[in-house]
Amino acid sequence: MNKQPIDNVDPHGQRLAAHEAYWQRFGVHRASRQAELPAMATGSPTLDRQLPGGGYPIGAVTELLCKNAGLGELSLLLHGLARRMREQPKRQLAFIAPPPTLQAPALTQAGIDCARVPLVACRDDSEKVWCVEQMARANAFAGFVVWADHLDTTALRRLQLAAEKAACPVFVYRHIRAAAERSPAALRLAITAGDGGQRIEILKCRGPAGARIAGLQPGVECVWQFETPRAELAALRAGASNDIPQPDRVPHVARSSSSPLGAR
Repeated sequence: MNKQPIDNVDPHGQRLAAHEAYWQRFGVHRASRQAELPAMATGSPTLDRQLPGGGYPIGAVTELLCKNAGLGELSLLLHGLARRMREQPKRQLAFIAPPPTLQAPALTQAGIDCARVPLVACRDDSEKVWCVEQMARANAFAGFVVWADHLDTTALRRLQLAAEKAACPVFVYRHIRAAAERSPAALRLAITAGDGGQRIEILKCRGPAGARIAGLQPGVECVWQFETPRAELAALRAGASNDIPQPDRVPHVARSSSSPLGAR
């Protein structure tokens, strides 16, 4: 029996490998190989199992689409970001145009050093994108978290390039109505809430999408919700204080008596 020359064992496989290598130059990969892409753990094993690579993609944009604030949406990031900052103790975490309800105890309780979290105030969404681009050049950040509703495709692509340049994740909070728009983001998560708790739907990812996760309780997942001290609770019951917001009015924001982080 004649043996086939080694060089011609699998010419089809060689052509396929060359074809695949060509497309990888443009960022196109097989869905079955997405686990090889760099990712950071989310802090939720349930969510990690649903995401390609086992977490949020590094060097890419992740969109978190929410109908309104206060759904525990920030808690989905804090645990993962705290771990990443521990792994990179010399890097910072930038918050771009965060909401005024953000509280320093929220970050501290999650294990994030507030001294390493610069907050940047911007006039509009175009300035937010520009800030990320400029800071990405420093190669000194473990991640960026941006609050921006009105971003077009060009702006998101610029954020994607900045994430690749800094080799870190960029998270963007947008209104859920943006789910109907096209986006170059590597990962898009829709966050809603109902009687059963939070509901997360994977709208887009590098691989099969469409997974749904339900049953996460906002009161448990939201790390910046603080228990009202007994003295304040007694005052509330007695009606002696009208300045302290009651927990049911602001269920997912730290009490206003906590000093908020100032913009830097």
